[in-house]
Amino acid sequence: MWTKLTLLWTSVIVCVTTLPWQNFAGHPHWDHVRWIPFQDHPLALFDIVANVLLFVPFGYFLVRALPRRSRAWPRTLALAAALSASVEWFQVYSHHRMPSTTDILTNVLGAGVGLLLALKRQPAVE
Repeated sequence: MWTKLTLLWTSVIVCVTTLPWQNFAGHPHWDHVRWIPFQDHPLALFDIVANVLLFVPFGYFLVRALPRRSRAWPRTLALAAALSASVEWFQVYSHHRMPSTTDILTNVLGAGVGLLLALKRQPAVE
């Protein structure tokens, strides 16, 4: 069940962070990339909270799906970083999207919060 929830939530993340797909272009928009973390536009606080909340279930479901929790930290954070970097890379090629290093950091933070909640709810029995 937890693996299916992880895959389902990963699909939700991909859809939320890449839609609308008709904005995809065949060329990059490097001038839209916000390289310096936490120096974004005025709505940055809303974006930060939304990104953290979007990845909390991902971290939670992923840890619950792992057969062994001894390496939950590196696996969860690495997969969250890879997923986040992938959708930000997609956004580089999309009109009207603003890829940001802030998004990657806050997404990983959200997955870390989900990881903590999962470990607190069910400690490792190894």
